[in-house]
Parts: sequence; structure tokens; C-alpha cells
Amino acid sequence: MPVKPINRTRGFTLVEMIIVITITAIAITGLAAALYPRSQQSAEQVIAVKAAELGRAVLDEILGRQFDRNSGPNGGLPECVIVATTDRQLCSAPSELGDDGESMTTEFNDVDDFITATPRPIQDVLGQPLDSSYRNFTVTVNVFYEQDNSGQFTGVNANQLSHYKRIKVVIIDSQGNRYPFAAIKGNY
Repeated sequence: MPVKPINRTRGFTLVEMIIVITITAIAITGLAAALYPRSQQSAEQVIAVKAAELGRAVLDEILGRQFDRNSGPNGGLPECVIVATTDRQLCSAPSELGDDGESMTTEFNDVDDFITATPRPIQDVLGQPLDSSYRNFTVTVNVFYEQDNSGQFTGVNANQLSHYKRIKVVIIDSQGNRYPFAAIKGNY
């Protein structure tokens, strides 16, 4: 019986395998380096969207309160006045803006009660911290009388009574980025 020679298929050598692994590693490193900035930008966009949602929610909570502590509780009626009138209360003086002794946000009854001197942690309407959703986010709030120049608002503190209060909210994220928001509450 004749002996058939065995056909051996030849595989890769060790040197060829090392070359292939090295080239693959270089290609993957280059690809990862090209994609890293995009992933960082994506994370920043997520933080910016969370800050926008949070800023809007804080503004909505503040705007839901009455114009001034001297305004009526029924939708602000009767409204406070900026010129002394019999049977009507004057609006709070610019130097009196701020909380009226309330200790929790649930007790705040007018927009200027939310004024903060330093950034404070984010809380829901019941005063509970929102650490799980908005970790390391803080908020600052400033409220001041806005001067009405024939329907034009400048965003500058009028330092006198007017029928408008500007509410400035700044959301600060964990990286220190500041996201400003503003709204005007009218006395009517």
C-alpha cells in the first residue's frame, strides 16, 4: 500500500501573531483617542440639559408664589401698592427683600423669600434634597425690583419700588459651570 503524504496546512507563526496584535492595538488606540473628546462633550451636554431642566423647575416653583408678602393670598389680590394709598399696603421696600423669618422653602410665600446669599443644595417643593438626581448641583437666587422703561427691562436693580420683580436663578453644576435663568413677576 502506498503511503500518502499528509497535507499539512501551515498556520501563523508566533512572530506574525505578535505583528497583528501590535497593529490592532495601535488602530484601537487611535480610534479611542479620536472618540474620547466626543464622549466628553456628550457628558457635558447631559449636564447642561439637567441644569436647564432644574433651572426651569426652580423658576416655576418661585413664580408660583405671590409677588410680595403684602400682596393678597388670592392670586396676589389685592396687590400691594408702590404709592401709599388708604386701605392698601405698600410693597416691601427694596432693603426688606428676603425671607420673612421662614426657615424652610415650604414656608416661603412670596418670590423674594428665595433669595440666597450663598449657593444652597437643590431641594424639591417639600424641602427634601435631590441628591440622587442632581448630585453636587447648587442654586443661587436673587430677586430685585425691575424698572419698567415703557415695556423695556434692563435687568438692572431699580433700588426703588416698581410693579415688577426680576428673579435671577443660577444653577451651578459639579464642575463649577454656571447656568443663569431669569424671569419677571408682575404685581397685578
